[in-house]
Amino acid sequence: MDPKQRYIFSDGESVEANVTDLFNLMEQNQQYLVNYQEMRDHLDDGAYVARGNGFCETQYSEDFIDNQISKYQSRLQQLMRWAIERMATKQGLRAYMRNMKKRQNPAQLDKDSEQIMEMLEKSPVFQKAQTVMLYSSLPDEVRTTDFIEKWRNKKRIILPTVVGDDIVPVELTADTEFAVGDFNILEPQNKPYTGGYDLMVVPGMAFDPAGNRLGRGKGYYDRFLSQHTTVPKIGICFDFQVVEKVPTEPNDIPMDAVLTSEDFRCR
Repeated sequence: MDPKQRYIFSDGESVEANVTDLFNLMEQNQQYLVNYQEMRDHLDDGAYVARGNGFCETQYSEDFIDNQISKYQSRLQQLMRWAIERMATKQGLRAYMRNMKKRQNPAQLDKDSEQIMEMLEKSPVFQKAQTVMLYSSLPDEVRTTDFIEKWRNKKRIILPTVVGDDIVPVELTADTEFAVGDFNILEPQNKPYTGGYDLMVVPGMAFDPAGNRLGRGKGYYDRFLSQHTTVPKIGICFDFQVVEKVPTEPNDIPMDAVLTSEDFRCR
């Protein structure tokens, strides 16, 4: 949970907000700014403007309009600075990404997922790999279901299951059955896989160009990946999940590459 914090604007007004609230306030203040800029463009000869069409029929002076434009320009700058500060923490960045995911078009995410998985399929590291760890996707992640079905009988596919606080890898065979796991996703029911890997494909809340990854906060993947440091690791995500810098801690495991629908970034 991203807690609310009190912020004070330069004009003395204050607001309590978390990172989602800050971005909602930016949208609201941007609209206010646009409204006043439109008024400024339609001042009459007497330096007054009457505003109708859904707004109250009020006359505003030129000085008043200019002051409002300055006010909302300043507020937008302050809101952006505060949002960036919140996103510099893992908690704030997770909250921001949860908000961003809610705004996406599911049909577009389906299309992007197909493109991402096609790029993965064509990559030399995947083509050479015989044992690949993938993941059963959540609704807000890059879709992997069709890809897994396509390759389950062509390569050795390993999927993660969650037992307690740890990932337990399970091999997907032709007759493997599934059951709903802790995160309401289908998990394969089979004995734990204890062999090696040629490639691991990893989801995340956010990534940066250096390969740093932000998970959901439980540390499942970082604990598991720390046991397989020499295995190539590719993070896959939608374009909006790539940020300039992911906040990191010493136990965080970076990816060797990050794949989106527009780019394949290798560190």
